[in-house]
Parts: sequence; C-alpha cells; structure tokens
Amino acid sequence: MSSERTSNDLGREPEPRHVVLATTLRDAISRGEFSPGERLPPERELADRFNASRTTVRLALSALKSQGLIGSGQGQGTYVRKARPIRVMAMDQDRRARRAENHAATFNSEIARQGRIGRQNILSVAPEPASAEVARWLRIAEGTPVLARRRVMLVDDDPYQLGDSYYVNELVKDTAIAEAAPVEEGVLTVLERVHGKPISYYIDELSFRMPTPEEATTLRLDPGVCVVRAVRIAYDSEDTPIEAFDQLLAGDKHILVYEVSGE
Repeated sequence: MSSERTSNDLGREPEPRHVVLATTLRDAISRGEFSPGERLPPERELADRFNASRTTVRLALSALKSQGLIGSGQGQGTYVRKARPIRVMAMDQDRRARRAENHAATFNSEIARQGRIGRQNILSVAPEPASAEVARWLRIAEGTPVLARRRVMLVDDDPYQLGDSYYVNELVKDTAIAEAAPVEEGVLTVLERVHGKPISYYIDELSFRMPTPEEATTLRLDPGVCVVRAVRIAYDSEDTPIEAFDQLLAGDKHILVYEVSGE
C-alpha cells in the first residue's frame, strides 16, 4: 500500500489508510483467511505486511471491533469473533401445524432442529399496568392490567434473545401462562383454548438499533453489535389482538428468514 490516501475510478474523495486496511482485513475474514476464534497477527506484523504505520493498524482494528467482527481480551490478543447464528423461519414457527409437530416450546424445538440446545430462563411472570406501547399493541386502555412473561432465550447456554410476552390479565390469570414455569403444551395452545378462538394471523414489527448497556451485558454483545427488535402481534379471525410478543434479538446471532409469495 502507498502512504497516500486511496481513490477510486469514480473520482470520489480518497479513503483514509485505516479505512482501506479495515476493508482489506474484513474481506480476508469473509474469505476465511482468518477463522472464527483465530488470533490475528500482532500489530507490528500487520504493519509490516501492509506497509502501514502502527497507528493505522490500531485504527483499522478499532473499526473492525466496533463492527463486531473481532474482539480482544486479556491474554487473548485480537481474535475473530465466533458467530454461530441460528436461522429463524419467521413465517413458519408459530403456525398451528408447526406447533402441533413440535409438541413443546417452539423456541426449544426449533433450536433442536438445528442440532443445538435451546432453553429459556424465566425472569418474571406478573401482572402490571399496560404501558402506552403495550396498550397500542393489544388495543386496550393504557393502565389495563396485563400479564407480562419476561425471559431470556439461550442457545448452548449463550443468551441469544430477550422475550417479553403480554396478555390481558383477566384472560390468562388462572392458566399455566400465569405461572413462572415453562408451559409444556405451549403458550399459544393454552391461549387459544382460554380465548375460545384460534389465532388467525400475526403481524410483525421489526426495528433495528444499538443496545442499551444493560441489554449488551445480558446478551453478552461485543461492541458494535446491533439488536433487532421483533414485535409479533397475534390476532384472531375478528382482528382482535390476544398476544404481544416483544423480542430483542442479538444482531450477530440470528438470520431471519421470511417466505414471501410471488402471487
């Protein structure tokens, strides 16, 4: 590499050296030249290999760390992060046929299909006044008592998701949903039974942001890793919402798959 900024054929402003080096290293990681968990060469070796200053190397590594591609630790040096994302068949997992096939908590069963172990840590199950947001989702008055089930979803003991479910408390207060324990037959099965009508469809709301410090700690996120907020509302055939499921997904641990009809 030359000591000057690099430019391109379109005549755009040339890029700083550390940006070019970060791109080069990112491409090398993508090609598999550096494997997940592998330590990167020391700064001095990278500086010699790419004819760059140590400052340029540090800035490039800092950029990759902020993007969540590499990490560092005491005695570990700088290494490529081990990202093992799960595939989430977003339009399929809550369908009635799929739930009947699983005969267990949907999350655990779907993770098992991928050869891994899924489990849920229940943080709390308790009634609370509906916030403005929850009230909008469930089409109820703000402050109406709702039951909130809060949990952490883990894959191979690594936290992947935070999941908060909300229900009108009067509807579910005397069911297994109100207990601080896994619902063996599945929450949605119990919900349909007490509601007296099947779930007809779901609507998802997806948004993307950086995590709060507390969320980053709970999900064990490296700097620069974003989160995906996926709110799924379950409706009956009369368009009445009966569950609001507010999930926070670690951005580097999920691949969301949606099947969209071409008709």
